[in-house]
Amino acid sequence: MHLYALQLLKTYDINANNGFFLIDDTMKHHTKFCKWIHGASFLFDHAVNVNLNATCIVFLYFNDGAFIKFSICFRIFYQEKSKMPWRRGKNITHKTKYDLAIEMLEWAINKGFSKCTVLADSWFGIAPFIKELKRLELSYILETKSNYNVKTNAKEPKLTPTGRLAKNQYDETPLPQYFKTVLSIKICGFSADKETGKREKVLYNVKVATVRLKSIPGRHRIVESVDPVKQSTKYLLTDQLTWEGTKIISDYSHRWVIEEFFRNAKQLSDMEGATIRSEQGVTIALCLVSWIDSLLHFENFKRSTSGKLPKEPLTVPSIVRRAQYDNLIAFIDKIQNEDDFIHKWLKVEEKSIERKRKKYYELVELDAPKAA
Repeated sequence: MHLYALQLLKTYDINANNGFFLIDDTMKHHTKFCKWIHGASFLFDHAVNVNLNATCIVFLYFNDGAFIKFSICFRIFYQEKSKMPWRRGKNITHKTKYDLAIEMLEWAINKGFSKCTVLADSWFGIAPFIKELKRLELSYILETKSNYNVKTNAKEPKLTPTGRLAKNQYDETPLPQYFKTVLSIKICGFSADKETGKREKVLYNVKVATVRLKSIPGRHRIVESVDPVKQSTKYLLTDQLTWEGTKIISDYSHRWVIEEFFRNAKQLSDMEGATIRSEQGVTIALCLVSWIDSLLHFENFKRSTSGKLPKEPLTVPSIVRRAQYDNLIAFIDKIQNEDDFIHKWLKVEEKSIERKRKKYYELVELDAPKAA
């Protein structure tokens, strides 16, 4: 992983002003018969709302917002030994997922990566994680849950039990209730495109406020984003107090790249198909998945920057299909221009049609070996 990180830094010119650190975790699902596989434990998967025998992995991913995409590193998450009875007697260090995320961020910065904006979902939008990000001097945009309370000026003076004026003169207002008092609403979406004939599309109704939360120290810029179609609401929190709501949502949308990485790892690289019984085996499998993804994106980067492809990022399945298409062109060219190619090909295939069984030998009784 050390050499892999150095190669990435040598390959790309990464700028902190246009890059993002993406953090998320995924599960390598197992069947009920696989609890002895290394790292497998009973974990709750919020996506399917059920407990699974699975290995949980936390990934740190990089995205520059365009062509450059790659997994930087990963960590295997272990539960406490009390929740993993079959792992008793093994040397397992339990760390929270946000501790693993901070560990990876420090590792990446020490290797030479620029300090980019951190993007993560609501599982990482908590006070301990934010405190560590501030220590590392990293900016961030995190999704946060709606159960946080906003500090607002107290409507009436608050007194101590002895009748003195209390030190904290504020009320606590839940986030959804607080944003009801914010009257300014901006509509975000895609503008109409006359060339393609696409109409204007509204995506979100956005409200923005700079507040102090009770559970998270410091001032933050918080965005309430409402999807008018699905009637769903998200709250995004950032330390960048001057950013507009549209920029915050646009930057946070780059986090989706890590979800695509998880999908490709499971569907194209068969990450869930590996049945491995050692930590070293798990680590090697995950390294290979990361490197394959990195090489595919690098191929797209080379072709796009050299002018062979449009100046726009492609998905990994598109990159694979592009490679398959190039192979098909090369294959057709050989058939058309090399007269003896088909003859040689058929000759090779003919040799591999029949395979004889091994010769059957009768068992015989052998003389007992003589004593030394």
